Amino acid sequence: MKILFLILIFSFNSFAQSSMRRCTLLPITDSVGGAIGFKVFEQLEKNLKQSHWCTYVSNSGLIGIFSKYRENLNQHLKEKDVLKTVAEKLKVGSLLRINIISELNGVEVQLEVNGEDGEDLYFSEKTLLASDDVDLISQTVINWLEIYSKMIPYDAKINGILGDQITLDVGKGYPIKVGQEFVVKRPIQKRKHPLLKKIVDWDSDVLAEGKIFNISENQALGMVKVYKTDRKLTAGDWVRLTPVKQDFIEVDKIEEKMEENPGSLGIVSLALFTSSASVDNSTPTGSNRMSGYLFGFDFRGEGWLTRQYFGILEVSRSIGKLTKASGSPDKSSINSSFGKFKLMGGYKYLPIGFFYGPQVDIYGGWANYLFDLDYSANDGFGQANISGVVLGVAANVPINREYRFSVRADFIPFPTFKDSDSIYSSSETTSAMNLEVGLKYQYTPRMTLDGGLETLSAKGRFNSSFKEISYHDNLKLKFGASFNY
Repeated sequence: MKILFLILIFSFNSFAQSSMRRCTLLPITDSVGGAIGFKVFEQLEKNLKQSHWCTYVSNSGLIGIFSKYRENLNQHLKEKDVLKTVAEKLKVGSLLRINIISELNGVEVQLEVNGEDGEDLYFSEKTLLASDDVDLISQTVINWLEIYSKMIPYDAKINGILGDQITLDVGKGYPIKVGQEFVVKRPIQKRKHPLLKKIVDWDSDVLAEGKIFNISENQALGMVKVYKTDRKLTAGDWVRLTPVKQDFIEVDKIEEKMEENPGSLGIVSLALFTSSASVDNSTPTGSNRMSGYLFGFDFRGEGWLTRQYFGILEVSRSIGKLTKASGSPDKSSINSSFGKFKLMGGYKYLPIGFFYGPQVDIYGGWANYLFDLDYSANDGFGQANISGVVLGVAANVPINREYRFSVRADFIPFPTFKDSDSIYSSSETTSAMNLEVGLKYQYTPRMTLDGGLETLSAKGRFNSSFKEISYHDNLKLKFGASFNY
């Protein structure tokens, strides 16, 4: 029997999904109707909110539920299902449960830290204090929590993966630095004491090694450099930081700053393109189609007003010749020029919190499309503009450290058709849609090489002898570069 007490058994239960560094303080129970527990709770909650080891989550939204069990709250807070429900609601991995029992010669203070499954016991302590002084009780618990924080088997958990980049959940103010190296581990089993059921050790496999290269308030962005196995990293894997090497950080300091902060004001892009264009219209003598190739340039300037708000200016111009593709137009070929002007602003959503991670832009503004064809009254050719308030959404995602994929779509919900040559009457319906996909290669820290495919469709319909005209950049092939400034 004595040997049994010394043996540690292995438990293969599923590992907690929420980080042990996300904690909540359960209502503190005592034997004097809450007279001591309430004051201790206030002091401990204040301390936890300022601590670095734990991202504190308040249980204030569950107070109404706890109040229903006030008469026997201490027993209810020991039940597995109750603890599990609280953890699921608050998405925490450490449940701090404190009970204070008044004795003749003082108070007994008990602390237990449970996992999110409501069953695992990570830490437990109790002691008899000679006084019921609130400050003394609070400081005793704070000292225990400091010990517990050093027993957590990881510094952070992976909560997102994109190629070789990983995002880590870290507590606010947690001591982590750019350039710090880390090791990624995966838990394979946890060891429990056979009788106390307390977690006493963890076994894990090393999967990869890497380095931190960006930090935000509650997250860090790391780059994996070496993989130790052929197993893929997954959300929930552990990350243990290695001690900071000052000389290593100093050597890489200038290079890293260039890579991480290539510009602070915005991006300017310039591209040359060729497009397969066409014009279709319905005239009193029949339908005509003109098609051909246009060549031009595309300029785009993006200014970052803040980290998440931006302004955009787009200007595009192309020229070429369109020839008869179908129908019987008076002119078998016409000189053509297409143009685009957009002035917009928007909001940049950063799903993982980092500026150089995935981005989703929601924007709006004013757009004007110009279509200038050689004048021909019989063919219905001339100069026209389609303009109005434009709305759009764009996304760009890093494929790896060198490449980013982007996609963009915008449209004018209530466009206006303006016929400068008075060939067409007022339009009954008008539409304009612009789509683009692209790929960027990080050529230097401040410059990318860009390629993309774009299509534009604009149309006007009329209640007159000229029924309809539509303009298309069927396939625009773009090559250029972008510069951070």
